[in-house]
Amino acid sequence: MNIHNKLIFAGPVGAGKTTAIRVISTSTPVETEAPLSGGLIGEKVTTTVAMDYSYLELDGEIIHLYGLPGQKRLEFMREILMDGALGAILLLDASSEHIYEDVEHWLQSLTSFNPNLLLVIGITKTDRSEGFSLNRLRQVVKGCVGAIPMLSIDAREKVDVKQLLRLLLVSRARNR
Repeated sequence: MNIHNKLIFAGPVGAGKTTAIRVISTSTPVETEAPLSGGLIGEKVTTTVAMDYSYLELDGEIIHLYGLPGQKRLEFMREILMDGALGAILLLDASSEHIYEDVEHWLQSLTSFNPNLLLVIGITKTDRSEGFSLNRLRQVVKGCVGAIPMLSIDAREKVDVKQLLRLLLVSRARNR
């Protein structure tokens, strides 16, 4: 598929991938949302079942935005969508009791397609998390792939999502 300037939004169900794409897109995203089969996850009633897609015009360039489905049964879509990606924004839900397992799983999955993939991590819902430790998350990440830039964000806020995108693009510029 090799699309120049292809950016992936990855992470577990409910981390904010669809919302983040929706908030920074230049056009209305194509979304493949379906009702959750296992019941509600927090306030979430739908989930991505194939992908989300839109684009962002930034400094005269088009950046194609793809959101991966978060459900394990839809993992096969990752290989299809990861082809040609310049980087990935991994979103994690700080209120999830599985956040540390989630970050290991997603980092292993994403780097299995490209060990040199540019990555940044956005941590959502930190205001709803009592047991979350940023230091512990950093240690888990460092043990998997080394140091990766990470920020606490609100996926509904355009400025927060764009800050993650800027971090990724700065990493890209440094690696050229």
